[in-house]
Amino acid sequence: MNKNKRFLPWIAFFFILLMCVPLLMKNGNVASAKLLGFIVVAGITIALWIWRKQTISLNEKKARIALNLNDKFWLERSIPFYRKLNKSDRIIFEDRIGLFLTEIVVTEVDKEDTDKETCLYVASSAVFAYWGLPYWNYGKLREVLVYPDNYNNEKIISDAGYIQGQVYHGGMMNNTMILSLTALKKGFSNHNDGHNVGVHEFAHLLDKVDGKIDGFPAGMNQDDRRIWARLVANEMGNIRLGNSDIDPYALSNEAEFFAVLFEMYKERPDELSRKNHLLFKVLDDYFTNNSLKSV
Repeated sequence: MNKNKRFLPWIAFFFILLMCVPLLMKNGNVASAKLLGFIVVAGITIALWIWRKQTISLNEKKARIALNLNDKFWLERSIPFYRKLNKSDRIIFEDRIGLFLTEIVVTEVDKEDTDKETCLYVASSAVFAYWGLPYWNYGKLREVLVYPDNYNNEKIISDAGYIQGQVYHGGMMNNTMILSLTALKKGFSNHNDGHNVGVHEFAHLLDKVDGKIDGFPAGMNQDDRRIWARLVANEMGNIRLGNSDIDPYALSNEAEFFAVLFEMYKERPDELSRKNHLLFKVLDDYFTNNSLKSV
């Protein structure tokens, strides 16, 4: 319910009480009328003060989180992509990290307070994944839950856990992403193997912007979608025949194909361009034009 609407019953209540004042005066109950009048005025004053406080609170923007020197040192040590950036791009990267952490909650499910390092890993995944887009945001994402390790379908962490991350579509978890901290760290420790679970899940989030997680990144026009669908079908055929370097997990469905290819594009772009040039070109054009500005 809109918070302002919560005050409507109280306004009606005080209005009725106020109408009772002249009736009490008419019947000679002056003292009661004065007391009731005082209560009404005091009640309205308090209600207006509460309403004003809540309105100001709603309108106040959170101050953007600023990274300190220790945070920047951590990025230098832990995020290979950040190390490659020039000074001006590092400032942009740091600013986007701060914006992400201001707008989106990162929660470690087994801890009372989330470690700063975990927050930086998650935010770095997001910024790295969307780096290069002419227009970027994280859609309706509101929280990233971080499990200490891989988990199963029941969200139980075990040696047999095989799930490293998830993006939900619909339901109570629609605004939530889940990541395995073990997998997240591994994605950055080996930065040229073409695997990064954070990038993978943010690829799904990018896919989800148009309302569907279907393997067609948001902003593609109909002609691009037809070209993309044909290229994907051909390469999935090559994977089945063992004639492709793309991870076979991409055969799960078109959405997973996009996310797997997205990881390769981010971590091994030169190899992807050399071995799968048409797929590379579609992604590269996507990241260097304005196709998302209308989304």
